[in-house]
Amino acid sequence: MSEQQRLVNPFKPTAGMTPPVLIGRETVIDDFMDGLDEGPGAPGRLMRITGPRGSGKTVLLTQLGDIANDRGWTVVNVSGREPLCASIQEQLAHDTRIRSLDIRISLPVVSAEAHLGGPAEELSFREVLTRATRSLTSHGSGLLITVDEVQDASRDEMATIATSVQYMIRQQQNISLLFAGITTGVLDLLNGKGITFLRRAKAEELASIPTDEVARALRKTIEMSGLLVDDDALSYAAGQTHGYAYLIQLVGYYVWREGRRHSRESVTITLADAERGSEVALREFGSSVLETAISSLTKPAVDYLLAMTEDENSSSTSEIARRMGMPASSANTYRRILIERQIIESTAPGFVAFSIPFMREYLLRHRADILARYGA
Repeated sequence: MSEQQRLVNPFKPTAGMTPPVLIGRETVIDDFMDGLDEGPGAPGRLMRITGPRGSGKTVLLTQLGDIANDRGWTVVNVSGREPLCASIQEQLAHDTRIRSLDIRISLPVVSAEAHLGGPAEELSFREVLTRATRSLTSHGSGLLITVDEVQDASRDEMATIATSVQYMIRQQQNISLLFAGITTGVLDLLNGKGITFLRRAKAEELASIPTDEVARALRKTIEMSGLLVDDDALSYAAGQTHGYAYLIQLVGYYVWREGRRHSRESVTITLADAERGSEVALREFGSSVLETAISSLTKPAVDYLLAMTEDENSSSTSEIARRMGMPASSANTYRRILIERQIIESTAPGFVAFSIPFMREYLLRHRADILARYGA
């Protein structure tokens, strides 16, 4: 095989990268596209996307943004870890579509200059958003705002954005707001004051992807890259992903790489390739995702997690406290820490579960080594 014909791995396990084949999220994509088609106030234009770490929330937001952009909409992407209103205004100030229309938003924040021959005006965030959205709408376009990691966002800023978007919808303007985050964090945010409007957002929970869908996507991606995969290898690799979006990319990446090693002799990925590649993928998932999540925890927080491993599904918080040998009020201190770290989540009053897939299995497998770090 010449250098020009060198096979290139099609899988993208880097966080946030859009994979070649986006699977298991067709319903969400269809809901959003329907929202764009149906006009102001359509359910698909106001959407909350929730799921555990690595379930593909960021990738999905990127895909939806690309769809809106292809339809001529201005897309502003922000993260709950940054000043939201300032970032939105800064992006609007530099957007080529906005600058080509009848309003130019300039810095500093809360400043805008209209193309009306008058002096610059000091505008509120709501007025900036209003002028930009009306201008885009009048030219057959619209504005999409996506907020990732929304559980980390300022409630005050989300309230400001929510009321501004709500006003624009009432004015029949083309605006859409999509926000994504860890399920528990999003629900906590929605319970805050001034955010009632966001509770109406269409809920899209990113569940695990069915194995047969994973298998079809893996085969399509592999074959598009120039390799083939036999049925046993495909079945094994798909099963190892457990329908978890990040693992689909991770397993696909390392299984494909094993197949490329012998591509001069055979372009077909075998069961042995799938087994070797999956082993590497799962090991990397443990070190890059699971270990990273628990590495800075205190001993009592780790004890809380280990107490949870005795249950296959949700755990009773009162039972966890009993297992730890401490009052429920004390154990709840560590529960709150773990929820804030997005390692566990509340499933019902008095019950919690792991929010990161395979954390229970990782803790059970490495229990002795983890405890040894604390001299236990």
